[in-house]
Amino acid sequence: MDIETIRFQPPEIPRDSEGYVKSFTLSSCDCPEAEEARAFFQEYGFVVIANVFTAEQCAETISDIWDVIESFVQRPVRHNEKLWTSQYVFFHWHNFIFSSSFRLWCRTGLVQEGIIGGASLWTRQILLNRQTPALHTAYATILGTKDLLVNQDRYGMFRPAKEHPERATMTNLHLDMNPWGYVEGILRFVSSSPRIMFFLTNFR
Repeated sequence: MDIETIRFQPPEIPRDSEGYVKSFTLSSCDCPEAEEARAFFQEYGFVVIANVFTAEQCAETISDIWDVIESFVQRPVRHNEKLWTSQYVFFHWHNFIFSSSFRLWCRTGLVQEGIIGGASLWTRQILLNRQTPALHTAYATILGTKDLLVNQDRYGMFRPAKEHPERATMTNLHLDMNPWGYVEGILRFVSSSPRIMFFLTNFR
């Protein structure tokens, strides 16, 4: 029996006049663009919502990301791209050149995935970002409910890779957060304890 081979053809994504993916500005869950944004999401599996954060919030978040990075590498690096490396760093002192015994960027977290830190971050700016009304409107509009469950995660920081192919982000598409999956997994492990089972069952 002949097997027909079908090559996947990615859909043509609508773009704006500058070549960026079409975005939507949402003033509320019922604004005129809301239905169009939901339809875009259903068609393409993603959607870009513009102006969720103000310019000031963006600047404060970028500064906070660098604060976190510098807390890990233990030195100022935000204004010196030569230090954004996973290789050994060479320092000059008078007429001497010597290499450090550590690789700075390897201290930041999951380097190949651009993930900062090894656990959830709890800076003031991250907490403020999670509570931004416009962010809630964006998710509530697309998901069709205002009752949202929010997780707490880390920052992402992708270094310029055009001239540094070794910095390219690895392919790692996955579902990162399914709280009921965690609860179900715990239930299987503690099924012999009625008291814990009662608590988790009521929690769900």
